[in-house]
Amino acid sequence: MSRKCLFPFSNIVLNPNGSVSPCCKYNLNKVDTEIDIETLYDKNIKELFYQPAMEKIRNDFLNGIEPEACKACWDEESAGITSLRQHRDNVARWHLSKRDNYPIRYQDPKIITMDLKFSSLCNLKCRICGPYCSSNWLKESQDTGEFHEHTIKIFGKYAERKFVKREVNFDIFKELIPDLHIIEFYGGEPLMQPEHARIMDMLKNYPNVKKLGIELFYNTNGTIYDETISEVWDKMALVEFNISLDDIGPRFEYQRHPAKWTEVIDNIKQYQDKAKDNVKISLYTTISMYNIFYIDELIKFNADNLKCNLKFNLLHWPDKMSIKNLPTNIKHIIKAKVESLDEQSLSYVQNIFGIKEVISFMLDNEGSTDDLAEFIKVTNLHDDYRNESFATTFPEYWSLLNETN
Repeated sequence: MSRKCLFPFSNIVLNPNGSVSPCCKYNLNKVDTEIDIETLYDKNIKELFYQPAMEKIRNDFLNGIEPEACKACWDEESAGITSLRQHRDNVARWHLSKRDNYPIRYQDPKIITMDLKFSSLCNLKCRICGPYCSSNWLKESQDTGEFHEHTIKIFGKYAERKFVKREVNFDIFKELIPDLHIIEFYGGEPLMQPEHARIMDMLKNYPNVKKLGIELFYNTNGTIYDETISEVWDKMALVEFNISLDDIGPRFEYQRHPAKWTEVIDNIKQYQDKAKDNVKISLYTTISMYNIFYIDELIKFNADNLKCNLKFNLLHWPDKMSIKNLPTNIKHIIKAKVESLDEQSLSYVQNIFGIKEVISFMLDNEGSTDDLAEFIKVTNLHDDYRNESFATTFPEYWSLLNETN
């Protein structure tokens, strides 16, 4: 039996370039460019949801075709991991049991959840990111020649305020509010984006908004503390505030340049202190070649200091940064390190997709020596540009990588 996915029928992801996709893991590099042709420059968000390219995705699922661009979920499910597709299905059925008006709309698509990446405006240039999601990456990408000049110009447009240019988008959002169940704010950095502030103002002033049971989800880099949004959060059914934390100390600062470790930790503690019962502060860790070797130390630090729910997300692309590319001997060293963790440390790791599933994915998937070589090459390229050193910051890991490469 072919698998279905709720996302194309009920969700809209607004990408930094102004295009849309059914979910955040839909790999636009695996499809033709039709879905990228229509953007906020020419269409409003409702028109983009019902465009032909999105209809094709919906029809594929209805006709038993599993889209190639959904490979991230298919790979995770093959490894025994609860994929984003399965997680959304579980969430939808939970809502259905609680609320009569939560539709599972395979035959009647309608926007009830939104993933809003208004632009690539961001104050960091994280190693796992690039100019497509962070405006702060643009100059470095151009100076290092990692991307063609024409590509850099295209990425430069991602930072433009496309949603704001057409006032009708805010009118449509207001019309959607009564049907909305989930609104997600991702980046760039959402707390830097003026569009987020305006959406917050609309929600705050919407009549009886508290009765609608809207849930807000964030991914933020933790560098900004904004106490003004708490007034809106108080009116939401749930707020999940996920703060990106991939490592600790100098390794964190290396991976999320130019964030400061102590400032981010202080911000996390401030959000924890202000959070009411409907607000959940979590750490969101993207698992990549950069942080997997020391993941045990992050798990232990969180248990000893922050005691946050710790969520993992696997990085699938760029391919060179996927942990499947690690040499077998390093994979087993990582496995042993994780297995040495005590139960108290592991108790803060989420159950749906935890460290066991990460290790399973790493061991069960074989990568490419070419991708490993490319990872080292790109790392050295940006080390030279930033006057940083992977070898100094990750000495044991670097030594092992060079022994086997």
